[in-house]
Amino acid sequence: MRSIFLLILPWAAIGIALAIVAAGAVTGKNVFKKQGVAWLTTIVMVVVSIGIGYAKAPINSPAPEPDLPNAPAASDSFVRDDANVLSSQTERKLSERNQRLWQRYSVTVAVITCNYGRDDLGDYAYRQAVELGLGGYDMIVALDISGDNYWLVQGDDIRRDFTDNDCSNYAYDYMEDYFVRGMYDDAVLELTAALEDWYGGYYR
Repeated sequence: MRSIFLLILPWAAIGIALAIVAAGAVTGKNVFKKQGVAWLTTIVMVVVSIGIGYAKAPINSPAPEPDLPNAPAASDSFVRDDANVLSSQTERKLSERNQRLWQRYSVTVAVITCNYGRDDLGDYAYRQAVELGLGGYDMIVALDISGDNYWLVQGDDIRRDFTDNDCSNYAYDYMEDYFVRGMYDDAVLELTAALEDWYGGYYR
């Protein structure tokens, strides 16, 4: 649009100037000596200058829409392999699972590995959940490699529907066989898959 304006404006100005000159030729007078004509010519030049400046001005494109969050922002995918026992493929699968859980149910199942080595692994897992910013409908599973232990903790808002006994049973049923053999990738993938299925039934 501005390029068309830039193209037309100079020709319009030239047309006005030629009309003024033609008027002078008909009357046989130098029209540029008349005050009114001089003012008109000045106005035309100002309009041309403004038009050219406008045409050359950059286009103000609308500001881009901010990205809407479709997954948890904290701690990336909520997978923290401090003990360095998970493969990158497993971490990617856990991340994809959390993407699905968040998009479908706005929940997260965090996975952490550590070398904590103390008896209060449940308390440690709870503290890590708070540090990660997990909510009342989220869960976290902690694998203590040096302590040869694991623990699943649920958020307070689902404690009545997914009890402490459920946490113990799920962790044992889906992780024990893999964990004792050092197959930590399979352990966390099997457990989180089962928890994803549980959330699917819970929110049905």
